[in-house]
Amino acid sequence: MSETVTKNFLSLIADQKESDAYRFLYHQYHGTLLQFATAYLKSKEPAEEVVNDVLYRVWMKKENIAEIKNLRVYLFTAVRNACLTHISRSKKEQEFVINEPFNDRASETPENLIITKELQLLIKQTINALPPRCRQIYEMIRVEGLRNKDVAETLKISINTIDVQLAVAMKRLMQTVNMFNQKNSLSKKGIS
Repeated sequence: MSETVTKNFLSLIADQKESDAYRFLYHQYHGTLLQFATAYLKSKEPAEEVVNDVLYRVWMKKENIAEIKNLRVYLFTAVRNACLTHISRSKKEQEFVINEPFNDRASETPENLIITKELQLLIKQTINALPPRCRQIYEMIRVEGLRNKDVAETLKISINTIDVQLAVAMKRLMQTVNMFNQKNSLSKKGIS
């Protein structure tokens, strides 16, 4: 059944009937993925957001769908991981608000906000500058929340390759962050 659904989806894309293809994908999976996500998140609103995000991400990478062995398993795994990420993020946000002293909010000066935006931009540029396969692996694991094993199966490569590529990405990101921190600590001391 799943192979037939994937073939139908791919044939709609090949025939350049993209709006039909997205409707087909949405119709085939949205309801069951929403039930699945709602069971995880205990609330329909964030579940709807998670499912829509996953379907959108899959749609944006529709050219790679042929590489996925089982689209249904891939979608359920992506939704599960996105739900777990959402739960983790929500807990961290709650802990941050509860544990953050009121006075620390004063550190949100315009200068600090600019520095934060600069760092975010540098990180994004570093990710975009990664070799294509390395970037793809990083995004699947760190952004989409997939497990190494799932990425290895999806891309048909070994887990060791995943580990190596992820290590390369993390090393470059750490270098970027360290250089940014050094630059900012020197400029705060008045050394340019």
